[in-house]
Amino acid sequence: MSARFTTLAALVLCGVSGVSAQQKHEIETTSRWVDGTSLEISAVKYPVGSYTVLLKFTERQNTRQSPTFRTVMRGSNQKLLTVAPINAEQPVRCGYRYYYIRGYRHPKLDSAFVYRLPYSTSHEPVTVRELYNLNERHFEGKPVRGWKVWQFMLNEGDTVFAMRKGTVVEIHDGEAPAQAGLQSTYRSRENSILVEHPDGTLCRYSVLENGSLTVAVGDMVYPGTPLARAGTYYEGGERQVRTAVYFPDENPAYDETTPQNGSVFEWVYYNPWFATAGGDTRLQDGAAYRAATSAELVRKEMTKKEIKQRPES
Repeated sequence: MSARFTTLAALVLCGVSGVSAQQKHEIETTSRWVDGTSLEISAVKYPVGSYTVLLKFTERQNTRQSPTFRTVMRGSNQKLLTVAPINAEQPVRCGYRYYYIRGYRHPKLDSAFVYRLPYSTSHEPVTVRELYNLNERHFEGKPVRGWKVWQFMLNEGDTVFAMRKGTVVEIHDGEAPAQAGLQSTYRSRENSILVEHPDGTLCRYSVLENGSLTVAVGDMVYPGTPLARAGTYYEGGERQVRTAVYFPDENPAYDETTPQNGSVFEWVYYNPWFATAGGDTRLQDGAAYRAATSAELVRKEMTKKEIKQRPES
């Protein structure tokens, strides 16, 4: 499984954007003069969900602006910062590159938080497999921080359920299984759902059955919300769902002089605790687990209004 992300570098000089108009970016910056001397930089965000925005200033004249500015953008429009002059009688002169990525750095992780397993509590114990990083093993890619992706072996027709409360921020559907005989264990495109959790982590559910997705972008899901049916990579293959919990961080090895060697951002993976019939546990490769749930688990991140609207939870 490969988690997808986008970063963008755009050069902006004195409020005039240098972004190419070849495609519509997820985030676009704008700027305007304030009192003829200060430069106010704002941004427009088109997708649902949170994004980390990073500005790296390439030129700073008549200002004490820090060379780096970072923030989290949640709404569709947001003022990022105002670059103020040292000499109020002269305008600032600055240039910057901006980068962005879905999610936000340093989410408020609760290491004891318990997730629900992504299948029915009435299902027989399900075997779990830990998947390796294809890029690292076969293409000499660098290790991914905290890499942890789980594969749950299910049956045809099995429903995949949300593991934690969150907002659906991306969906991809329409991918049919590969032709029988072409039994690859990895495909670059697969049916998937991406959910942003309240603590800022993201969870991707992938290898979902084509046409079975029951949620849309912007929907709120809770532990136990049906998402789709388990899918397969190839015709007649094993039914499964793959899950990964992760968040972005800045890449400490990034070098702007050799950007082809990496991205300004990188993913950090997280291995949560799960509720099972045998108690809360961290999953082990090759073990089998029966899913468990409780009202406390489902309601843990609900607001009072949500609990009132969903008394069955």
